[in-house]
Amino acid sequence: MTGTTTVKVQTSTRDLLLRIGASRHQTADQVIVAALAAMERDERRRVAAAEARAIKSDPADLAEIREIQQDIAALYEG
Repeated sequence: MTGTTTVKVQTSTRDLLLRIGASRHQTADQVIVAALAAMERDERRRVAAAEARAIKSDPADLAEIREIQQDIAALYEG
């Protein structure tokens, strides 16, 4: 591993990190990367949900969605 650094965490956090890593056969770095990736996915889901709520309440957006759905349905019909 190149370009490493030290991150100061509580010993309980370090121990948890090591426990999770051991149970998954992963390094501490791999556990941290997986956790950060999960956090990024959660954030994208939150943003997508907020955008969906905004679209749902906009009549123009709903009309556009219905038109797209009709176009897709027409493609499958034939």
